[in-house]
Amino acid sequence: MIDSLYLKAMLRLKLEMDQALGVTDAPWGSLPTTQVEASSTSASPAMARHVAAGRNPLGSRGVPTSVPAPVRGKPAADTSFIAARSAASKAGYQDAFNQEDAVPVDFMRSKLSQPMPPPPADRAAALMELAADAQKHLSAYLDEIATRTVFGEGDPNAALMFVGEGPGAEEDKQGRPFVGRSGQLLDKMIQAMGLSRQVVYIANIAKLRAADRDAETGRLKDRPPTDAEVRRGIDFLDRQIEIISPKVLVTLGATALRYMIGRAENVTSARGTWQAYRGLSLMPTYHPSFLLRAYTPENRAKVWDDLQQVMKKLNAGD
Repeated sequence: MIDSLYLKAMLRLKLEMDQALGVTDAPWGSLPTTQVEASSTSASPAMARHVAAGRNPLGSRGVPTSVPAPVRGKPAADTSFIAARSAASKAGYQDAFNQEDAVPVDFMRSKLSQPMPPPPADRAAALMELAADAQKHLSAYLDEIATRTVFGEGDPNAALMFVGEGPGAEEDKQGRPFVGRSGQLLDKMIQAMGLSRQVVYIANIAKLRAADRDAETGRLKDRPPTDAEVRRGIDFLDRQIEIISPKVLVTLGATALRYMIGRAENVTSARGTWQAYRGLSLMPTYHPSFLLRAYTPENRAKVWDDLQQVMKKLNAGD
């Protein structure tokens, strides 16, 4: 039975998300800046106590850990990689990057039919070992565009995991996922849920930056990774999920959604509806970069509705 304290906490979450995402015409109104309390008080009473005690409110079984960024290795010749980039450019992938629902899908992932194995006893150690393996395997594809592997970071025992598309320029520079403008907005979204980056886990479909050089300006322009580029790193993502074994996955954008469920879906129609990844609950929502391009109250309210469903799922006993 949901008590009044929980209902009040959920209302507070709505109001704080309203402010974090700038929703000014949501049905629940707005919250003055002076009335905003610390994020630890915006969740349920039990969650607030966990946050105050410095514990993961989503049931962490260990200490929040960030996997160190791998260092740059020696590039190796890869003509298929260059050909894939050229084909992606000709196919209009750069234009698709600016359209949330325009990314096509052309293959199914075999691992989606496999059940989730039990997580290892020491998840942090398993992630560190996997990160080293990813660095070793992907070092052959490093070049002037992708200078390092961006593995992922967060609590290895997290109950909530965010999956995005791939690293951009700033992520490649720092070796960390979601640290640019999109990452700043994602941080606000997480904080409005009463959480922090330290108690969730964040990773991407692709572990290397995907970009093309503009013929006129010479500048690099990020784009969605091609199937060939995704195949290089998605097995590492699958293993990350197996190790962490989160209760809920949130996909950010069309690219992450299509690879995680193995079929093309329109994010606009799929968001807000629970999907499944190998038996885990998966909630699709818009990528923060899409919100930055289409920063309307309507879109921000939709994202907040998606995140509310996530919070309910995390707080449920099942």
